[in-house]
Amino acid sequence: MSSSHLEGHDLAALLDDGIRYDRSGVTARARACFVEITERARERPDIAAEAWWRLANVQRLQSQWDDAIASARAGADLARAHALRDAEADALNIEAAVWATRGDTQRARALHERMLELATRPITRAKALQNLGGLAAEERRFEEAEQLFGASRDAYREADDLRGEACSLLNIGRLQAERGDPALAKDTLEAAVRHSRASGDMEMHAAALLNLGIALGALGEHATAEERITTAYGQFTIADNAQQRVRCLLQLAALASERNEPEAARVCLEHGRQIAAQTELPRELRLIDEHLARLGQP
Repeated sequence: MSSSHLEGHDLAALLDDGIRYDRSGVTARARACFVEITERARERPDIAAEAWWRLANVQRLQSQWDDAIASARAGADLARAHALRDAEADALNIEAAVWATRGDTQRARALHERMLELATRPITRAKALQNLGGLAAEERRFEEAEQLFGASRDAYREADDLRGEACSLLNIGRLQAERGDPALAKDTLEAAVRHSRASGDMEMHAAALLNLGIALGALGEHATAEERITTAYGQFTIADNAQQRVRCLLQLAALASERNEPEAARVCLEHGRQIAAQTELPRELRLIDEHLARLGQP
């Protein structure tokens, strides 16, 4: 076996390790794997292009916005130079997610639409459709969101991707809750919890638990809702995912308010506000301030 082939096999194994660590919530080790691959990009540009966007995603989830954009763009440039259309699309996906989180939905949408143009694989197309659906749902264009999520789920099924199926169920369940049907959302999100656990993606599992908790809270099942959301908060803390931690705290505050415990709600909101301010989360800051205003002065 040639030396170059051995090096390529080594990088492929390192990428697999990084993905496994990432999905298990061991982000420091995942980051180390991805960084090493990017430093050896000449050996296997295809593997390095994927490592760049996966590194960007780790940085995004830890609110390292500038680093995430720089890594995503490095991955897109490398992929483009080697005609790796799906890898370029994956890199655009991460940059789009950063802009969406920062409130620039127009820029995010343009990047996701470019993803669709580049995609050659069902799984790449599924990601783009899913995230366009997420933007539509945020803007309360529910029928469009439903169509996009359905198309995304079909593409994930075509790719036989269990993790993608879990993500589709999560998004569909969130949409059902936002459309005012928490009972239907509960059933869908319980399926998302099962699928995400089976996929081994702990952050997605935590996201499914969080959204299941929201649906349970809307159904008046407050104790179970709080248990699900608190479990999710713990996983997001381990993964250092600030945005999702803040979302958990917002929901715990909402549950406290429902129980007529304004001081408990205030503690959650003030802690969430501190995290959101440190990590520059404009949408979450606005939601926290609106909730604090409803609580009034202590």
